Amino acid sequence: MTEWWLTYLGPAQVGNIRGPRKQLTPDEVARDSELQADFERVVDASGRTFLVERPATGS
Repeated sequence: MTEWWLTYLGPAQVGNIRGPRKQLTPDEVARDSELQADFERVVDASGRTFLVERPATGS
């Protein structure tokens, strides 16, 4: 029942949510890893979410 409701009330998606998931390419995986390493997700007092660059760690 929940899955049926999510079809209409869940987050917006393009395509069939019950279809097979797209396999990520090595380039996409590398880009995601780089973004997670370089940026940090921050929520401000009003509840907005944004990315902040992590400080560079020098030697």
